[in-house]
Amino acid sequence: MLFVWNDPEGNPPIEEQAPPRIEGALEDGWTDWVWYETPVHTNVREVIDNNVDMAHFFYVHKSFPTYFKNIFEGHVAAQHMNGLAREDARVPTADDSPQMRGNTSVAAYYGPSFMIDELTYHFDDMDLKTTLINCHYPVDENSFVLQYGIIVQVPEGLDNEAALTIAREQAGFVKAGFEQDVEIWKNKTRIDNPLLCEEDGPVYQLRRWYQQFYTDVADIAPEMVERFEFEIDTTKPVEMWRREVEENLALEGAGSPG
Repeated sequence: MLFVWNDPEGNPPIEEQAPPRIEGALEDGWTDWVWYETPVHTNVREVIDNNVDMAHFFYVHKSFPTYFKNIFEGHVAAQHMNGLAREDARVPTADDSPQMRGNTSVAAYYGPSFMIDELTYHFDDMDLKTTLINCHYPVDENSFVLQYGIIVQVPEGLDNEAALTIAREQAGFVKAGFEQDVEIWKNKTRIDNPLLCEEDGPVYQLRRWYQQFYTDVADIAPEMVERFEFEIDTTKPVEMWRREVEENLALEGAGSPG
């Protein structure tokens, strides 16, 4: 990866804003990077809004978000999420194959367009670590190019071929999940003043943080960079979603041949 500093004011790079080292990127025991690129025809801010969207994990990624918190500070905007797999959305596997039970994720933007998502998927008998990079650059006001890459830690305790097979399958799973977001971004329209409920998350605070990158350094307001934390209580949404999943499972059972 090549990082290029761009500052319309001509200021030098800010040392403390250098992207962090990515676990596994230069280490043995991880797969090679797989990279993808796609144009998206909407305003680039639509990607950033995803950082505070708790509910889409249930509807789009088919999981129960049991913990969801955002932390914005300085040039970093982070999302901390723990999730459990939806029983009505599991992909059928062989009887002896481990089931994925849930995942933990820390997805952080370092600046306006470079995100590192450290994902751990929890299976019956092991955890799989994955790193997803999401980066993008604007083409004009209503289009940008999205680039994303994935690496997976190769599981220990397996022969090399089996371990690599699992890692590659996991990379494909992560790719498919991220592209669910991409499909939404390709069909979104910019709305500057959306009407929100509490569970929609701190959209306006995130956009305030994001605005610092479109502001002269001397004009950056303190509230754009001050530490801000927001945790959504997912108890009630998860209770409602569990009832929905139970209804789906009951319908599936009723439709199965007796």
